[in-house]
Amino acid sequence: MEKEKEKIALTASGDEAAFKDIFEHYYPKVKMFLEQFISSQDDAMDLAQNIFIKIWLQRTNLTEIRSFGAFLYTMTRNAAIDYGRTHKIKIPLTEVDFNRKGGYESESEFYAKEIEAQVAHMIKLMPSKRRKVFILSRLEGKSYAEIAELLGISRKTVENHINLALKELRKITKCIAIFF
Repeated sequence: MEKEKEKIALTASGDEAAFKDIFEHYYPKVKMFLEQFISSQDDAMDLAQNIFIKIWLQRTNLTEIRSFGAFLYTMTRNAAIDYGRTHKIKIPLTEVDFNRKGGYESESEFYAKEIEAQVAHMIKLMPSKRRKVFILSRLEGKSYAEIAELLGISRKTVENHINLALKELRKITKCIAIFF
């Protein structure tokens, strides 16, 4: 962590070697994140490169950033969302305003809030039946048998809905964890 802060400070002062180290460390993570949401690997690669071009062009501001990982994640998430808008495709991410007074206690708190916001967004995007089954199971603590009886569906259908919901949620949390 200390070494990263040193490299960021050097980058802010124009040290190309320090920037290269940051690029080589984070570029694969940024590209991997983007590839989860953008079907074109070439577009994901271009977006990732553009993110690092912006970082280099705005390098003098880097010393003001408390958490480079959180900053980079936010840039990457927003690039994916913008790409989705431009290409009229649905990117299952939401923009979240985390500009609260005093910032966050730690990078961990930022990521926890981000995961919470993205999971809530993913739940909203689920088909209505899956969302209902997931909420009854995970948020209300009902058993599969109770949900099946309540909704008039089979226990196997409940299991399928839960498995699909968890698969979607794992994907988003795994993507965010790349930066953590």
